[in-house]
Amino acid sequence: MYLLELFAKLPLWILYGVADIIRFLAYYVIRYRRDVVEKNLRLSFPDKTEKERKQIAKNFYRNLADIAIESLKLLSISKKELQKRIRITNQEVATNYLKKGQSIVVMTSHLGNWEWLLAGNGATLGFDVDAIYKELTTASFDQLMLKIRSRFGPYPVEMKKVARELVKRKNITRIIAMVADQTPFPEQAYWTTFLHQDTPFFTGVAGIAKRTNYPVLYTGMRRIKRGYYETWFEVISEDLSETTPEQLIEDYVRKVERDIQLYSDQWLWSHARWKHKRPSLIKKEKI
Repeated sequence: MYLLELFAKLPLWILYGVADIIRFLAYYVIRYRRDVVEKNLRLSFPDKTEKERKQIAKNFYRNLADIAIESLKLLSISKKELQKRIRITNQEVATNYLKKGQSIVVMTSHLGNWEWLLAGNGATLGFDVDAIYKELTTASFDQLMLKIRSRFGPYPVEMKKVARELVKRKNITRIIAMVADQTPFPEQAYWTTFLHQDTPFFTGVAGIAKRTNYPVLYTGMRRIKRGYYETWFEVISEDLSETTPEQLIEDYVRKVERDIQLYSDQWLWSHARWKHKRPSLIKKEKI
């Protein structure tokens, strides 16, 4: 940890040089999950040419290396520097609720740099952020990521403790945030078509929204240039009495799908997103 913190103090222009080396090794030498990336791109973009998909893959590995370096940089980067590098185009969409004492649920995806997105919201919006996460199997790495994810105020909440924390922190006006495009157990998922493939999604965020009746927002993110991002908010539902949990997830999925089409190389293609098959007796599980 001490060595990583020293490394994180290096200026970003040096760290990006290291990222270029990581990208080269990951793509050409180690071939880190190349088969997964190429299969995901082939099935997700059947209308693109092989040349186009190959270029997306190459750009993705640069994005992945930059995310690793930038996430580590959160151990030392200043609030002022981070705010300069992340522009929220319409933060009032979120803060209009928060200023009235209304907590909100925010869903995002593995697009852009989700670690900087969390820290950037914590540094800029001026309200508490409860960041729902899944505990990592390696304890030391889990502790490192908790330290990174708590920079500038976010409060990490492990998935298994969400119900307890909802009660414990119910009187705090806050954002409850989750990267909601991870892979759940197939029997406990909501299934839909995503990027031309049968895909399961977590029902947990919809369950939180149903339980609290907090407004649900989507936040997207894109890289403008190296080290600089733009992020924005969109309302999914203000009242779940008018929106079913299934509709909420579908709306979220379509927004993520739209943004992946626009910024294809900035999504996490190395993740084995489609490793499960829909259980034969389940079509769409009711939440």
